[in-house]
Amino acid sequence: MTLTTSGHADPEPTIAEVREQVDALYHQAEQATERYNAATDELAEVQRRIERAEASLARQEEAVEAVRSQVAGFAAASYRSGGGFDPTLRALLADSPEDFLAQASVVNAYAGQQADSLAVAAEVSRAFEQARMLADEELLRQQAIEATLDTERETVETLLDDAQAILDQLEAEELARLEQEREENAEEPSRGEDEEEDEDEARPEVPVSGRAGAVVDFAMSQLGDPYCWGGNGPDCWDCSGLTAAAWAEAGVSLPRSSGSQINSGTRVSKSQLQPGDLVFYYSPISHVGIYIGGGKIVHATHPGDVVSVDDVDLMPFSGATRPG
Repeated sequence: MTLTTSGHADPEPTIAEVREQVDALYHQAEQATERYNAATDELAEVQRRIERAEASLARQEEAVEAVRSQVAGFAAASYRSGGGFDPTLRALLADSPEDFLAQASVVNAYAGQQADSLAVAAEVSRAFEQARMLADEELLRQQAIEATLDTERETVETLLDDAQAILDQLEAEELARLEQEREENAEEPSRGEDEEEDEDEARPEVPVSGRAGAVVDFAMSQLGDPYCWGGNGPDCWDCSGLTAAAWAEAGVSLPRSSGSQINSGTRVSKSQLQPGDLVFYYSPISHVGIYIGGGKIVHATHPGDVVSVDDVDLMPFSGATRPG
């Protein structure tokens, strides 16, 4: 996407059109960021399952070694009785659990002599192979999720680079006009470094206490912090990173992505909103803010902006939930 035109084919984009281009890229970047956040949640769960699978595999390996020791005892007894080493026993006494279990087919040949012990060996073999299969499957899932994370990271970086390239093509005067237009069309005054509004002025006069109060207080204390994709604080945030951190202040753990956070707690309608509630936007969901009362939300806006207070209807409403 570019501002450059060739010859007399297309007119120069207006400042409003440039703003729409940049905002569209920022929105796409935020969508990719939320997909990235959802993948990090999934990766954490898969890693927990891998730990459980590897622990199970270790237990099954111990069971294999125990059975091998038992079979070795049979082999020694057979040797001492003058029978030498039975070929079946020699096969079962492999050097590794995998080699040992690979000889499971000899169980039937030896079953008449040591039926009970070999039945145990067969069961151990099945349990070991199942545990190893589950561990391998989870490792493959981990690799797939890590590939998704790489893809979404590249998507976000490309979109942000595209947006910056558009802005870089603007002359200083045009950039100033763009910023002026943003200010004129914003619901709230500009929150630049020299014009950042006071927190007490931004916050509606709505009584709030308890856990919801802790949530709102935390979020409001981040006003003016920049948006950064994948941001978990403490100095920059993305939308779901801010909401997760705010509710953590109230002792409630939330998933990392906005699409998952809507399933936390009790769903509420827009007319039922109370301070602390999470408000979700777009379809599919790609943005979330915290309701603070008075028809306002506090949220980490989008790339290139900061944590701010805006009207609850600033974006297409998708749903709301009350965590806890």
